Amino acid sequence: MADPLEAYQALLIKLDAFFENALARYPDDIQCAPGCSHCCHRDLSLFPFELERLIDAVRALPAEARRRVVERARLAQADEEAACPLLERDRCSVYGARSVICRTHGLLSLFEVRPGERELSLCPYNFKTAERVDGACVLDLTPVNQVLATINHLICTSRGIRPERIRTSLALLQAFEPEGAS
Repeated sequence: MADPLEAYQALLIKLDAFFENALARYPDDIQCAPGCSHCCHRDLSLFPFELERLIDAVRALPAEARRRVVERARLAQADEEAACPLLERDRCSVYGARSVICRTHGLLSLFEVRPGERELSLCPYNFKTAERVDGACVLDLTPVNQVLATINHLICTSRGIRPERIRTSLALLQAFEPEGAS
């Protein structure tokens, strides 16, 4: 893997294309659209390099929008049931910079719960009428997560930072209120 960030960008392009293909194949069964934010009502933990992208996107927001993100991050730190701090009026305020999990949620996804044991996950709002779903529209998250972990390891190692996932709200507070974040 020559450049981890280029590999990440290639992964995002593939995942977005996968989602678009599933949406084209099952337009009546995928409810994901602007204003649908059911999956955004949690403060996710993400890899540091994905959080950097989100923080950069927040920095590019107007000052008032940044202030609202920071206020929602404070609320999320105080309440684990709070929505993602980036969610505003049921829309992602940094949609173009969203993480892999945000790009793939809603799809039929296969993931490993324990070694050798896999489970199918789906959004309760999607695929309500489809009797069958083409296997080409089921996302296997195991290789996706392996690529993500590898990219994270390479980037964190090269920068000398800890590779552990961090809650989005905490990362935002550390970036925008460094003296107040703990």
